[in-house]
Amino acid sequence: MIISTEPLDSTLTVDALETYITQIFEKFGMRSADAAILAESLVDADSHGTATHGSARVTSYTRQLESGQVKAAPDEYIVAETPGALLIDADGAFGAPVGIRAVEMGMERARRLGVALVGVKNVAHFGAAGFYTRYAADRGFIALAMSSSSASVVPFGGRVPRVGNSPMSFAAPGSEHPELNLDFAQSMAARGKIKLLKDRGEQLPENWAIDADGRPTTDPDEALRGAVLPSGGHKGSALSLLVEMLSSGLTGAHLTQDIKHAGFTGVGQTDVDADVTVGNFYLIIDASAFGTGDSVRSRATAIAEYVRESPAAPGFERVFAPGDIERSLHERAVEQGISLRRTTAVELVEVGERFGLEVPAALHLQTEVGS
Repeated sequence: MIISTEPLDSTLTVDALETYITQIFEKFGMRSADAAILAESLVDADSHGTATHGSARVTSYTRQLESGQVKAAPDEYIVAETPGALLIDADGAFGAPVGIRAVEMGMERARRLGVALVGVKNVAHFGAAGFYTRYAADRGFIALAMSSSSASVVPFGGRVPRVGNSPMSFAAPGSEHPELNLDFAQSMAARGKIKLLKDRGEQLPENWAIDADGRPTTDPDEALRGAVLPSGGHKGSALSLLVEMLSSGLTGAHLTQDIKHAGFTGVGQTDVDADVTVGNFYLIIDASAFGTGDSVRSRATAIAEYVRESPAAPGFERVFAPGDIERSLHERAVEQGISLRRTTAVELVEVGERFGLEVPAALHLQTEVGS
């Protein structure tokens, strides 16, 4: 995870930022409930330190809504279902609103059956995968969430993109909060992180990416024209295919070779008529399926605590369990507000003023500072 060290100039409360972004999406024709979930998912990413999937995506999302590439008011429907599984067609909508509904339907079935599987097809970008697993874990369920994606990663031993970065998240309910909350793509870095370093004028770490000719590169521009390397070599490459099989192979969504770049990084597919839909997959397990929910919660925390208590190696202050750093950032954001990069703040002001919205004072101030 990249944590910015540049000065952060606009600070808003979580609620204020969510409300403002909700109003923006409503202006582009989204239903109020869906707009609120989409806004919450972006601000949740900001607050957990994943700025690449946060408010910085508002401008790209609104372009997709305005062009009709993503439907503002879809008619999602259930394609198929059994007592413990269902498949939803999102009708070309963003993934967050239908994703939360998918998790809720999965939880309802898991309460009765112990476990539930939910697939979503014909769905646009669903943002940070941890948004869905934390939602379920907060309510007493173990959860796995994943999405197929366009080809941006080379398979192990290859030199052209043939697999997706395939985001995946897991979370378990703990004694006080979700535990073991992992959220990662099966690549050395997301293209959004490469774009972030490009915007800062920084080079990439070695072993992140290759250029269009298959040569290792630390140049963000060359990397964006080339491909990202899989994390863990053959292991990350294989996990990408697992995610694709469950998210697209099982659901009937587009396979990686048929998924188009959404254009978030400013390179690749920018055709507003392109079908950028993917597939999502959710596994929901009732924590009390094999006993009591409290016992599972205590064991999840015990697993995490055993890791946290590990002696730190030279150069490290302490050992973290998956999700610890992100939760700390979120708690700080709730207490102190969210700080946005200047470019993101300016974009939010511009789109709000376009529709005559009341822009939060902190964002107005940033526009004046940056002018």
